[in-house]
Amino acid sequence: MKIVFWERNYDTCAFSKHKMSDGNLLQKTHKSRSVSRSVKQLVHLRSPEAKSPETFSERLSIREFLGQLLPRLNPREPATPNLQVPHWPPDVFALCMSLLLKGGAYCAVLKNWPPRNPGKRVSIRDWVKRVRHIGVMWQRNWANAQIPTEVSEDWKVVLENLDTPVNSLAENVRLSQKLLELCAMADEACSGIGLPQGSHISGNLSKAERAEALFQARIRRQLRINSSACHEISSDRVRTLPKMRTAQSGLTIRSLSHHIALWSGGDEVRPRWNPVGPFVQETSSINLLLVPWPISVMPSQFSETEGLPSEMMNMAKEDFGFFTFEQQQHDRRLLSLVEELHKEATKIVGNIDGVILPEAALTQTQHEKLRATILKKNAFLISGIGKASEPGVRHGENYIGIDLPPNLSFVQRKHHRWKLDESQIHQYGLGSRLDPGKLWWEHIDISQRELTFLAMQAWLVMTVLICEDLARPDPVGDLVRAVGPNLVIALLMDGPQLKARWGARYATTLADDPGCSVLTLTSIGMATLSRPDGVMKPSRIVALWKDATSGSPREIELPEGADGIVICLTVKYLTEWTADGRSDEGTAGYPLLSGIHPIQLSSNKP
Repeated sequence: MKIVFWERNYDTCAFSKHKMSDGNLLQKTHKSRSVSRSVKQLVHLRSPEAKSPETFSERLSIREFLGQLLPRLNPREPATPNLQVPHWPPDVFALCMSLLLKGGAYCAVLKNWPPRNPGKRVSIRDWVKRVRHIGVMWQRNWANAQIPTEVSEDWKVVLENLDTPVNSLAENVRLSQKLLELCAMADEACSGIGLPQGSHISGNLSKAERAEALFQARIRRQLRINSSACHEISSDRVRTLPKMRTAQSGLTIRSLSHHIALWSGGDEVRPRWNPVGPFVQETSSINLLLVPWPISVMPSQFSETEGLPSEMMNMAKEDFGFFTFEQQQHDRRLLSLVEELHKEATKIVGNIDGVILPEAALTQTQHEKLRATILKKNAFLISGIGKASEPGVRHGENYIGIDLPPNLSFVQRKHHRWKLDESQIHQYGLGSRLDPGKLWWEHIDISQRELTFLAMQAWLVMTVLICEDLARPDPVGDLVRAVGPNLVIALLMDGPQLKARWGARYATTLADDPGCSVLTLTSIGMATLSRPDGVMKPSRIVALWKDATSGSPREIELPEGADGIVICLTVKYLTEWTADGRSDEGTAGYPLLSGIHPIQLSSNKP
């Protein structure tokens, strides 16, 4: 006797035969009745007509997934679905790119690219020209609720497949192509979003210029209110943001757009986009004054502190502890130093566009005074600010102050605590202050995580990180790679910025992908306090530069007798390509290091 049953393969949705001999199941006559009953149940459960386990665990459909992002597409009963394609390009991009990502289809779709029209393969050049034209018309006409016909036609294909399981999307070539094409159209419609716009006299605007200005104004409003360019889609579901870099290596969703980025990281790190306008002159270069303050750091500034009553409940206090750092209170000396450095730097290179100080360089009082001074000089100020904790009462503070003329200010707090281990305690000579046998955590609050993007010019979007935020890829790293800011500035409280140390390694990672230029800066006080084993003479390398076009990182030294450094950055425009074959026409701006000038004040000159 042979018993045949069917077994379903859920990966291929195919059914296969299996045979069992009577010797396997029916060994004894007196058991045949019970076994026959068991076989009948087995045949019933395994037959093609029987309900599969998916009845109890149904696969996610496109309708359900898109409804999670935009509820009107799949509302709760008795509401009627509104399946109209969104008018706003960032919403369409968010829906389609999220679906391609969820279904893992963005890789497979490129094997059949560009799409046939209809049934006839078109050249990539003709496809790009067509998509770019549609994007321009979409941007110009969205305010009149006019959606390009091509967008509506592609959306119909999506609606025809709403009940398709998301995990089978890669097998549906036509649908995947339409989704990617919708993404490309929306991307082209979002050209230039989030960047400073040229000023126009309203009466002289053409119809196209007025439409573009209205579109860009709407984008800025959405970014300011929701931290997302989307209109219909809530930012707690998914976000879209302006984008400056297209990944040129590997293949991810970041490879598929020039102007708009998808960010699905929720509020773990909240992005803040600030199109602050051209506060530096609209030129192809900027000059930055680096002030590696403080000039000295002493072990006595580090001390053990007591956590809040609710902290360390899950940690053994004999193995772990908290430390805090006390800033120096030399207000007059600091202000005088920066004033003189700015004056001397102006003599050497001309206009100074920004002044930068390292992590935890200033007290809150010092920052307020320095802020007023620098803004009067029509320069921006980026500085690390700190405050020691009160044992058992209050966390310490470690954050960035970003100040731009005429009177704009932003605050961004550190995302990760510094952990001092035995090797670092020896490196900085802190053995008399902190027990080398324990691990010491910086006593700061890290519950508020935001990342600020500053759109300074059309070629210059900056973001600033604090020390561990550069070294710990999660959670900020994915957001940096999604947006791809032209310039990343990392403020450190660290030893010398040598090529062989961790700062250079992580700077190189961002320079490789997505192609950011990276500047790290520590204080001369921390650089000279650092004495690793075998190093007799302290290093004065306080900064490091790495960009996508250079070879190895560039060390920047503060020579003996110098008090500051001016670096000159010049933009170089390169061409970037999306994986679907679209060029950005050479508009990708790469800041490159084009000059290093140590500043020695007259009082220190021989």
